[in-house]
Amino acid sequence: MMLKKLLIVAGCISMGALSATTHAASEYPNKSIHLTVPFAAGGVTDLTARTFAKQLSGSLKQPVIVENRPGAGATIGANHVAKSSPDGYTLLLGTNVTHAITPQMMQKAPYNPLEDFQPIAMFSLNGNVLLVKQDFPANTFEEFIDYIRNSKNELNYASGSIGSSAHLAAELLKIEVKDIQYTHIPFGGPSEAMSALIGGHVDFMFTNIGAAVSQTKSGKVKALAVTTSKRTTELPNVPTIAESGVPGFEVVGWLAAFAPKNTPSATTQKLNALINAAQKNPELRKTMDTASVIPVIYTPEETATFVKNEYEKWGNVIRAANIPKM
Repeated sequence: MMLKKLLIVAGCISMGALSATTHAASEYPNKSIHLTVPFAAGGVTDLTARTFAKQLSGSLKQPVIVENRPGAGATIGANHVAKSSPDGYTLLLGTNVTHAITPQMMQKAPYNPLEDFQPIAMFSLNGNVLLVKQDFPANTFEEFIDYIRNSKNELNYASGSIGSSAHLAAELLKIEVKDIQYTHIPFGGPSEAMSALIGGHVDFMFTNIGAAVSQTKSGKVKALAVTTSKRTTELPNVPTIAESGVPGFEVVGWLAAFAPKNTPSATTQKLNALINAAQKNPELRKTMDTASVIPVIYTPEETATFVKNEYEKWGNVIRAANIPKM
């Protein structure tokens, strides 16, 4: 009889805990949500955070506050979220930098990008474009490759920093296309790299499509190919590298929402549904289209798979290029 009573009490406690958890999830959110951006204010990442935060604030009926926490290759902000309470009130706007590149370039990363976060949803993709200096003796991607192979002088290329998407895109091309060599010259940011290209101090570079459109249309540089899987609306006459002789070649920057690991599934599913719904909002799309980004609608599971694939892809490139760890 005593055992039976104990079992009944235990069952009631278990049901009570389950009811409390379900109730808490149904009430989410009941206070402000903080969306951490691991970069300084300004740029596509910050614009994306503030645009979606505004939309989500209306949908959730609670403020979504954007907090910029830059530093240490974006790991300060990412680590802050990784170590936060898994209650859905501290989120991260993560990127290929925070989850696929920087942790693999560090001697000891402060967090594990695949194990310390719960992927929620994708925000967007943004591609790169291969630019050459105005007087470069090639007008197509195919001519560009032939020139590199036959050049007696080794070419050089610019990027905003070691380990940037622009840097790794050039190293991936070196892996995918045989018998080409060139030297990397890192600068203090994408703007400095672009200035060096316009000035003719370097031969080529990869850079964000949105940042290159005006320079290309003005004739200061030449655009030979884009790194997306399909041609872009901003540069419709510029072919993809994949269609220009390197099948499967694709390099994209990306933005995604993450929560700390062990965040309740009901919370991440709710946020996923609202972020995906926001992608279809005309006002939001108008703002994001000006930044030349591609909307993506993924489930949390699809987002996790995408991030894992990106981690493995860029880890292979980093090792193959023998990029020293920081």
